[in-house]
Amino acid sequence: MQHTKRYKPFYKQFIRLRQNIQDRVKLFKFKKQKWQRFQQYSKNQLGFRKRFKVKDQYQLSVSKFASRGNSFQRKFRNNLHQRKLFSLFYGGLSKKYLKKSILKIINTKNSGNSDFRYNALKFFESRLDTVIYRASFSLSIKEASQLILHGHVLVNGEPVESKSYILKINDLVEIAPNLKSRALVKKSLDRSNFWPIPPKHLLVNYKTLQILFVYSKDSNLMPVFNHYLNLNSVIMGVRKG
Repeated sequence: MQHTKRYKPFYKQFIRLRQNIQDRVKLFKFKKQKWQRFQQYSKNQLGFRKRFKVKDQYQLSVSKFASRGNSFQRKFRNNLHQRKLFSLFYGGLSKKYLKKSILKIINTKNSGNSDFRYNALKFFESRLDTVIYRASFSLSIKEASQLILHGHVLVNGEPVESKSYILKINDLVEIAPNLKSRALVKKSLDRSNFWPIPPKHLLVNYKTLQILFVYSKDSNLMPVFNHYLNLNSVIMGVRKG
């Protein structure tokens, strides 16, 4: 009960944004009336057809009414909304970290791909906590962060306690070879439904609890997203914010 109360302030952000951006099942266990409308909306969004429909992050987002909603106030609100969704999608990134990372991506001159959306997704999908979660070694990015901070994760045989550690090509991620670490991950695997399936740039060995990060510079492989994130709005919001 104390665990639920501690995390409710975090989950209140989902109510304000009207979107269960992390597909968290725990939201459906809250009993207070203020959650009922959001829970019903989320259940509709978690229907089979919508839940298993992949959202293409490279699709063009064109307004139905091009002459409406173009005021500075509306654009600022939309950019802020998308930035919060993106932050929550990756476990609740701070505004400072998000801005610093996006600006670093924009200012990178030697990138082989000039598409900011591709480079942004590739950067955040290379974070250690994101990789742990994508491989289903944890039930959420928050849980993956706890595994890393408590020394349960090794990269190339060395313990790494930074959840924002950026993996490089052919880095080997593995769970520490002690009973406690492996028990925590196996418990998450038992409770996981393995959806979304791990992306193709992660080679996962569930017997040895190892992940090989095999991103290539010319790769256009991206993980499965159940929500559309307007990355252009995220980038514009960060640059102007």
